[in-house]
Amino acid sequence: MNVCKRERSGMARVIEAAYLLLTLGAALAPGWADKPTDFHKGKICIGTTGRMSVPSNRDHHYRNLRNRFINCTYVDGNLELTWLQDENLDLSFLQYIREVTGYVLISHVDVKRIVLPSLQIIRGRTLFKVSVNDKSFALLVTLSKMHTLEMPSLRDILHGSVGVINNYNLCHIETIEWNEIMTDPLANYTYMYNFSEPQRTCQCHTSCQKGCWGAGEHNCQKFSKLTCPPQCAQGRCYDTGPRDCCHLFCAGGCTGPTQRDCLACRNFYDDGECKLECPLMQRYNPITYSWEANPKGKYAYGATCVKDCPEHLLKDNGACVRSCPKGKKAVDGECVPCNGPCPKTCPGPEVIHSGNIDDFKGCTILDGWLTIMDHSFDGYQHVYPNYTFGAKYSRMHPSKLEMLSTLKEVTAYINIQANHPDFTNLNFLRNLEYIGGRETMEFSSLYIIKTSLKSLNLRSLKRIRSGKVYILENKDLCFVDKINWKKFIDTDDNSKTSPMTLLENNANSEQCVAERLVCHTECSDEGCWGPGDNECLSCRNFKLGNRCTNNCNLAGTYQMGPKTCGFCHKECASSCQGPESRHCDRCKNVKDGPYCLDKCPDTKYNDNGECKSCHENCIKGCRGPKNTLGPQGCNTCAMAVIDEDLRVKHCLPENSTCPTGYFSEWVVQQETGDLSLLAGKTICRRCHPRCKNCTSYGFHISVCHECVRYRRGEHCEDECPQDHYADDKLHECFKCSSECSNGCSGPLESQCKTCRNYRIYVEGKPGMNNTKFNCTATCPNELPYKIFPEDASDPYCGKDPFPLSLDDESVPAILGGTLGCVFLLCTFLAVFCYLWWQRNKTKAAALKMTMTMMPYDDHEPLKPTNIKPNLAKLRIVKEAELRKGGILGYGAFGTVYKGVWVPEGENVKIPVAIKVLREGTGTNVNKEILEEAYIMASVDHPNLLQLLAVCMTTQIMLVTQLMPLGCLLDYVRNNKDKIGSKPLLNWCTQIARGMAYLEGRRLVHRDLAARNVLVQTPNCVKITDFGLAKLLDYNEEEYKAAGGKMPIKWLALECIQHRIFTHKSDVWAFGVTVWELLTYGGRPYEDIPAREVPDLLEKGERLPQPAICTIDVYMLMIRCWMLDAESRPSFQGAGRGVC
Repeated sequence: MNVCKRERSGMARVIEAAYLLLTLGAALAPGWADKPTDFHKGKICIGTTGRMSVPSNRDHHYRNLRNRFINCTYVDGNLELTWLQDENLDLSFLQYIREVTGYVLISHVDVKRIVLPSLQIIRGRTLFKVSVNDKSFALLVTLSKMHTLEMPSLRDILHGSVGVINNYNLCHIETIEWNEIMTDPLANYTYMYNFSEPQRTCQCHTSCQKGCWGAGEHNCQKFSKLTCPPQCAQGRCYDTGPRDCCHLFCAGGCTGPTQRDCLACRNFYDDGECKLECPLMQRYNPITYSWEANPKGKYAYGATCVKDCPEHLLKDNGACVRSCPKGKKAVDGECVPCNGPCPKTCPGPEVIHSGNIDDFKGCTILDGWLTIMDHSFDGYQHVYPNYTFGAKYSRMHPSKLEMLSTLKEVTAYINIQANHPDFTNLNFLRNLEYIGGRETMEFSSLYIIKTSLKSLNLRSLKRIRSGKVYILENKDLCFVDKINWKKFIDTDDNSKTSPMTLLENNANSEQCVAERLVCHTECSDEGCWGPGDNECLSCRNFKLGNRCTNNCNLAGTYQMGPKTCGFCHKECASSCQGPESRHCDRCKNVKDGPYCLDKCPDTKYNDNGECKSCHENCIKGCRGPKNTLGPQGCNTCAMAVIDEDLRVKHCLPENSTCPTGYFSEWVVQQETGDLSLLAGKTICRRCHPRCKNCTSYGFHISVCHECVRYRRGEHCEDECPQDHYADDKLHECFKCSSECSNGCSGPLESQCKTCRNYRIYVEGKPGMNNTKFNCTATCPNELPYKIFPEDASDPYCGKDPFPLSLDDESVPAILGGTLGCVFLLCTFLAVFCYLWWQRNKTKAAALKMTMTMMPYDDHEPLKPTNIKPNLAKLRIVKEAELRKGGILGYGAFGTVYKGVWVPEGENVKIPVAIKVLREGTGTNVNKEILEEAYIMASVDHPNLLQLLAVCMTTQIMLVTQLMPLGCLLDYVRNNKDKIGSKPLLNWCTQIARGMAYLEGRRLVHRDLAARNVLVQTPNCVKITDFGLAKLLDYNEEEYKAAGGKMPIKWLALECIQHRIFTHKSDVWAFGVTVWELLTYGGRPYEDIPAREVPDLLEKGERLPQPAICTIDVYMLMIRCWMLDAESRPSFQGAGRGVC
């Protein structure tokens, strides 16, 4: 049987591969359709899932690989090359593989040179997960002796990481820029070489831009991502220009900007074009208000859109699948919803009992007989024919028979001979339609003898195909005598001589009437199965569903025929005139034309219960009639015009061109606002204000093809600069002559407005406005004199020198001005000297007074110690600088909020945690929270939470760093399946370092626990909660605490008994914290009350060794829990012990 299944499975794969050969060949490289010289006819192969398992026969293993992948271009699954340890093996059969949908594994391969020259893309739909850590690889090369792995065409790994681990001879591959190839943002590259021999070093060809796969120019790594301009937003490009970006649907690069220029498709390939999804199989017809088949619809098959699925596959929701999902069944090659439970055939047992009743869950056909006996309920010991004992079955309550409620057919007979107080009906067989009678019980297909039943309740029974009905000796059973059994039993020639029913010694009619076990008044004379209106064989008046009713005037019903009522459509609000949604008198949700629907179709929006058409440019629905995005417009559109604020002005039809003054651009996935709704779509952005027609934003002629006003050189200008003049015909700015100053009207020296150096007047008198002139740098010989006019106009060249003279009236003015300036200068100097002398005199008097009041010089501190002064800074901030957000937790003194600190005068927002003191707290609490602020401000260590600022309002606020991942205790509990031993030990080491720093600063924490360690990143933790911390004085070695609550299960014995806290008591708490981490958040002494812990410690009991803990680390924990405090290690020693 299993052999047959395997043969059928193999044949199905062959058929599937052949189908893919026809449908996916072009999908491997859309751009290759016009390159027959590079194209090899496609063949699809099914990948393997053997991982690193060792083959029993290496020769057979190689031949199987060769037969599987020879001439293959598309691997549907994984490409696993393992245990190929003959270095002379020929692997040229891999040369045509262009795409792998799963992962590529190369392990224990000794062939010196592995070449995959055509491999372009690894999709990583299935990943190779390593058991020793959480990494998942799309490409893993490990434990091999090959010299080179050449994949010069590999352009994209869509999902998963890359690992090159412990390969003895492999070189070149470490030069590869894997960020160019890996697309998954969570992926990383792992390279390891753990051998004593030095690595081989290999040089790339001189023409290689960066890395290479092997020797030779053809093995240079190709780039289409790292070399792209920023406009491509981490996508791929085909050149270095700002507009040379690949379409977002491309994978591995492209040859042009459109969806048809992709080397491979990221999502789906459809007739030479890469698409986000295949065309839908149905489309909405707004004329008929109904869904209809889409003539352009296609099924998704792998990464390709196909017109029809291969025969061995099924169609489901626009995709080709191997089996129907739960709740559907296959009908004519298509998955359709099951009407009730999906068909399931189960073998009939000898008898129903507690041991097998659960096997019938979901069964619709019982292939055999159904037998229920007294011992089905009472339980029994099974005895085999050889008188040996089998299983013992416990009691079973009749309610367990509900497992049989999905049965629709019993192929043999039903035999019921059971008594139980709660076994009063066969309601569990309410869906039974057929009793086959292939086998009978004493010629009977329905055999009910001496039971506790009161009614049968077989309301769905349609036919008893063979056999008779025997119902005898049931003293409480009613209804059976009134049933028209001829309606169900197929009669034959024997029925003329032998009755088909035997109904004797059941409950009499008087007893049934007394117990009100009679048919409902709406039942006809054909009888009934039970007392309800849904148990009638036929109705006296009207039938509504499976019930009988007096009329069809009930809400939500209508009269279908002479004696039949029907339910209105589920979308009808009340009454209706027929069964369809178009027959409703009023709609429950929305109305689309004459039809009532639960929601409007994608092409319409809900306008007060009526579906109205979206704008024709909308796609994927809308919320209003406007041709834009937003509450009154489209959900998204194929193209859109946006404004300067990146808001959509209006949508455009698909494949349209941008209006004049706009340029097209692709929207990347990382955009926000309106643009997030247009990811992967085209938008039209306005050109620069100086540009009339462009291909990108800017006013350089490389992107701006026509200027609004003027062009100057390679740029567009609003106005020509002062040293240029405007040519209004050419709309261009030209530079004035170098001798011009303050502009010109043309390119010549005679067209300057003013001269940079000297004028040469052509005609007329110098100084006149209408006198023409030329500009010159030097005066010519015929005009040797440089004349500077008194009105400060341009100097000019003249034949005669310009006479200089002073008026008699100007001499006294010049002399008076000079003397006045000298007098003011002398006055200023005199005042300055007097003030300086007065200031020095005051200083000397103050110094003399101070010396008089001090009897001796004191250069010693009041309390001499060798401790350096605390020069830590405490920043006080205003309440207006803090923005409180949600609550992170509650502390002893107040509430901790998530917030933002906006320092005054700085343009920055800092995420912080804000601890706010509760209202109504006393002076002692204020003092304690300020002591906590003092300690937090005094520490400066990467593993201690530092205080950023204090806000001195009526409710004192402490501002600290925000730890986004919460406390370490919750972190290890929530992520225990993802955390290995290395991060746990790393966190223990960081905690020890932080506590060693506190020990060096004479600080006793007093409340160290995993709950008081915060996680900044998975690699960095910080100790917090200094509310109980105490700073020891220079001559103190311990601190004795007053009354108050204490964390008993984390404290050393001397802390509990004598309230003495030292650095050594913190070491005890450190040991408990390590235990918490290594048990993934276990609770110390979980089942022991806190008051009993001191006695247990004195008796020598300690926390048990965690399951993942080594003996070395556990011995360190035991040393931390020594009763003698001096025997405990220091934090420096504890940190070294954990490493």
